[in-house]
Amino acid sequence: MRQFAGLALLAVIAAAPAASLDWSKDPVAQSTAQLAASAVVAAPASSPLGAQRGGGGTAGQFDTYVFSLEWTPAFCEGKSGLPECTSMTPDRFDAKNLALHGLWPDKNNDSSHSYGYCGVDSKTQSLDNGSTWCRMPALNLSGPVLSRLTTAMPGVASCLENHEWYKHGSCSGYTPDDYFAQAAALVEAVSASNFGRFLTARVGRTIAASDLLDAFETDFGPGTRNYVSLSCTKARGVSLLLDVRLHLSHPLRPASELAKMLLPTAGSGNCPASFQIDTAGR
Repeated sequence: MRQFAGLALLAVIAAAPAASLDWSKDPVAQSTAQLAASAVVAAPASSPLGAQRGGGGTAGQFDTYVFSLEWTPAFCEGKSGLPECTSMTPDRFDAKNLALHGLWPDKNNDSSHSYGYCGVDSKTQSLDNGSTWCRMPALNLSGPVLSRLTTAMPGVASCLENHEWYKHGSCSGYTPDDYFAQAAALVEAVSASNFGRFLTARVGRTIAASDLLDAFETDFGPGTRNYVSLSCTKARGVSLLLDVRLHLSHPLRPASELAKMLLPTAGSGNCPASFQIDTAGR
């Protein structure tokens, strides 16, 4: 993750009225333009979710995103006690499509993704660090966004959205609704791509990594295989696809323009030359 500015940027974001911003565009640039046209900077009447004092980071100080997708059946191997795993059926979306793990504002040379908790108070951070996500302050997502997110990110059953928002989304400059709507739209775009359909058609089968990356290039162009990181896990002595990661440019474009957002990754992942696409309920 890379840094933008400093204290002046914090003042810009804090002073701009959230309701007046178009959150599909760069909120920092819009905030700067609004303040340039105004002679008075007034303090907001109340703090938005994730903007309480005492947090560890400053929103907007990043220049890329890590878009992390998981193959839920492989994730659920050995985790049968998790609600999203016990409720999994072969016809559920994430049983045959990549699901959302996270959309993380990122700084350059920060492989641990330590940039986070922007303006988030220490109590909420403690709840997150203890994985007591359902005890964290409610996000009150709108019905349509929550419904869409529940499909795209089955971890909602374990209140994963709270962890993802307070640790990562709070740094994005988006509202919770817009942040998760963006993330869900990206999941849907991957699912509808040739890359996504390749995986769906091969559930339960062993595939070659080269064939999967060929499918990615079909959608996103020659050479983009080098923009994909594939991670695997082992279960029953078999390598299983677990995680797919992409790096995306900031600010985000509409999900339909995913190809224009792709950036080189920091590595190709740990998957062998061939691996299996796990099935639900093993």
